[in-house]
Order: sequence, then C-alpha cells, then structure tokens
Amino acid sequence: MIIIDVSNPAAFSGKGSIIVLEYTDEGAALKAARKIAEETGRSVTVRREDMEVISSIPALTTH
Repeated sequence: MIIIDVSNPAAFSGKGSIIVLEYTDEGAALKAARKIAEETGRSVTVRREDMEVISSIPALTTH
C-alpha cells in the first residue's frame, strides 16, 4: 500500500484540511501526488505502508 498525504499550509488556522489517499501502485501514486500538488498548491508526501517517505513534493508558490 502506498499512502498520499496532502497537507494544506493553512490547516492549523481552523480553515484547512488534510487529505489521505491509498494506492497500491507506486508510479500511479507519484503521478497523482504531482497532479494534486500542481492543482491545489498544497504540499504532498508519498509514503510506504510503514510510513517511510518515498517522495515529498513541496507546495507550489506562484509569483
């Protein structure tokens, strides 16, 4: 199992959210994580079942 953890930088202000998705295919999980980061501006962490980090995609900022 591969876990995608999406964090909203404003989550602790009371207006944010945390999203967790589960995948079985690592490649598909990484592709989905990149798309989520690009479209939402949130940071995304992809982890293995044992919580080992596979990839961490920072929140994108636009200038």
